[in-house]
This record gives sequence, C-alpha cells and structure tokens, in this order.
Amino acid sequence: MTRRTSGPLLRLLACALLYTGSLSLAGCVHATRSTIIHHYDLGSVVAAAGNHHEVDRTGKVLQVDSIATPAWLAGTAMHYRLLYRDNRRVAAYAQSDWISPPATLLEPVLRSAIAAGSGWRAVLGPRDPAQADTRLHIRLDDFSQVFSEPGDSAGVVDATATLIDNHDDHVIAQRHFHVEIAAPSPNAAGGVAALAKASRELATQLQDWLR
Repeated sequence: MTRRTSGPLLRLLACALLYTGSLSLAGCVHATRSTIIHHYDLGSVVAAAGNHHEVDRTGKVLQVDSIATPAWLAGTAMHYRLLYRDNRRVAAYAQSDWISPPATLLEPVLRSAIAAGSGWRAVLGPRDPAQADTRLHIRLDDFSQVFSEPGDSAGVVDATATLIDNHDDHVIAQRHFHVEIAAPSPNAAGGVAALAKASRELATQLQDWLR
C-alpha cells in the first residue's frame, strides 16, 4: 500500500534536498515561516536608566524586592487587549514573546534608575545578603499592548510601589503608577517599542518619587 506524503512534508523534504545540493534556501523560508518565534527584551539597561543625580553617601541602604505579578504575567507571553471588542479579554501573540517574564525584564531597568541617583547610599537586589534599612516592594498589575482601535495601540504599564521600613515593617509611603506610551505600529514589534519606552518612563517616575 502506498502512503501519500503531505504538502508540508514535501516542502520540507525539498528544502533538505536543496541544502544538500548546496543551492539557495531562499525559497524555503515561506515553508517554515509559521514556526519562527520572535523573542524580545526591553533593550539596554544602561540606556534605560533614569536621570542621574549625585548620590547622598550618608543615606540609607535600599533593597528592591522581586517584582510581584498576577499569574497571567508570570510567563513569557506577550499580551495584548482589543478594547474596541472586549476590554476584559487578554490575548497573546502566537509568534512573538519575551525572553523572560516581564517582571524579570523590568527589575534591572528600575534598579538601575534608582541607583543612578535617588539619594540612597546603596541599592541592593532581592538576593543580596547585605542588610538594608528600607525595602521597595513593587507589584506589576499590567504590562500589555492595548488597542483602542485596530490601527491604534499603546504600551501600558501599571504598577504599585510600596516603601517599607525594614526595622519595624511599617509602610513609609505607597504610590500607584500608570504609564501609557503610544505604539509606533499596531503589531508585536510596535508593542515592544512602546513597552520598552513605558518601562523607562516608569523608572524615571519611580526614581523621582523615591528622591
């Protein structure tokens, strides 16, 4: 009994034959394009740092906790919302994602900006063993591309920052931040650009608030 070979498999076999014959693979891109996943981050941490100010060396030591997130932001999916259809529905791009969860990408951006000049003698990460006077807890509630219309979208970052005294655990101050930056294009790449810019803006606002 003869088995029929499916169309996609035939195309893959053809590509393999072209490769072994040292011919161009340009014609094979279309056959495998559906399997390509684009991975993104937020760009250079150095470039994302906020305004630089002289650090007060007599200040206290701040520890920045790991950023807390709801379950839907815990993975690497790149999320978007279509507000013009249903603002309660969150979807994810099929062929684009983050190289790490959004909170993991955001942490060094914020910590770099705070260390650049918020008046702290030192800024520690969540796993640094040194003793800190104060700690900063951040909850990330939204990190997505929001479409108000099919061709009009923005990168939205919602976060709540809480400053806590490590000596008695009392809350020193708390503030909610909402940053919304227009996306240059209504697709995943545009969402990445907008969210990267929104992350840097959040870092600057957080730096100013702490100072």
